Amino acid sequence: MRSVLLGLALITAIEPALATEWMYCGDAASEAEIGLLLPHHASVVAPIAVTLRAPGPRQWTSDPAYGDGAGAMVGQAFGDAEMLLVDVLDDNFNAPVASLRVFRVMEGEVFVQAGTLAIDGLGAWAVSCEGP
Repeated sequence: MRSVLLGLALITAIEPALATEWMYCGDAASEAEIGLLLPHHASVVAPIAVTLRAPGPRQWTSDPAYGDGAGAMVGQAFGDAEMLLVDVLDDNFNAPVASLRVFRVMEGEVFVQAGTLAIDGLGAWAVSCEGP
């Protein structure tokens, strides 16, 4: 009985990790990148965490467990089968840090996600994305 309870406890602890997946969008020169930790199979876009990297090197993260950098939070996010829109704010929700605008296209078995990443005061990049 004790091993069954231990097994159930381990499954419960692992389940949140299995229920999320990272999506990364970056430019071809690897100068700028945004990472979004998304719930797997969620009906709404609600990033759990965000990481952001820009030239300089400048970095932001919503959680130190995911990297170094200044604090950042997802301000708002919207996504459907055709697009993903995400705004990143500083950790006080006072100032914009970045905006991600991605279009999603499915043609046959080919799925492409691409758009722009703009980082306030630093520039804008054409990005392609991989992930959910």
